[in-house]
Amino acid sequence: MRDLISAELFSGIEVTARTAVSELLGSKQTITIISEANLLGSLSIAPIEAALLESKSQYRRRIGNTNPGEMKNCILIDTARGGKGIEWNPERNILTITETMSMALSGHQGDSKVGPLTTVAICHCIAQIISPSGSNVRRMRPWAVSGNWIHQCMDMTYDPVYASLKDTLRSEGTIRVVPITEVPMPNVENLDFINSEKLQEIASRWDSMGEEGRARSISHLCRKVLQSTKPSTSRLEEIVWNCIMAPGWQSDLASQIRGISSIWKDKDKKIASSMIIDSLIRNGKL
Repeated sequence: MRDLISAELFSGIEVTARTAVSELLGSKQTITIISEANLLGSLSIAPIEAALLESKSQYRRRIGNTNPGEMKNCILIDTARGGKGIEWNPERNILTITETMSMALSGHQGDSKVGPLTTVAICHCIAQIISPSGSNVRRMRPWAVSGNWIHQCMDMTYDPVYASLKDTLRSEGTIRVVPITEVPMPNVENLDFINSEKLQEIASRWDSMGEEGRARSISHLCRKVLQSTKPSTSRLEEIVWNCIMAPGWQSDLASQIRGISSIWKDKDKKIASSMIIDSLIRNGKL
């Protein structure tokens, strides 16, 4: 794995992140990880827990109440507000992680392109600092882009941070990017613009098609939504052309996220969050 925190995306938080992790681990005290009981919080907590397990560091999880009170030695994941990305309180050893903005790419004319650096991406950096060569951290690495995938920015415009993270993971061999026809078990139940039977038919003939035939087939598959404003063009492209797959996966990242969405309706939020975290740590997938 590449050293994620050293990428340009994270240049604004690298020094503080390394300092905070060093102080937290050096204290030899139990580390409390705190976050809201939501999907973003669960996706953020999971890589840090996996890293602490592999480093044999003592920790406990607290979901729901994000007020640390008088507690010390905490990693507080605040998904409700934006901030500096990372803030470190050395007096109480509290590392606060929030979403921030980061420059990811330069336009054709040298203009800056910025996008959201989510708590999920930052937490994957923290996890790698804690356990640089951990097998569980490596297995969970594909989920570093998941915060940007569920971010509302994907529904409005092109997200350069998502694109940069995806390119990094693909170049290091962590993920493959394939069309939906090459996903063994895509979840299209909540995609009313895709007919599952038609998708299976196209997938069965996919290998024998040329580029023009593939493009025409995908366009025909999605014709119902091409004139609609939702999903956005950028999200639609990721759903049908750029599905993220990792070793051992039968469903792509977006399909897995769609698949677990119902858990929040059927279960208590804290229980749902714990189930997602535990699944990611045990299996590296949802």
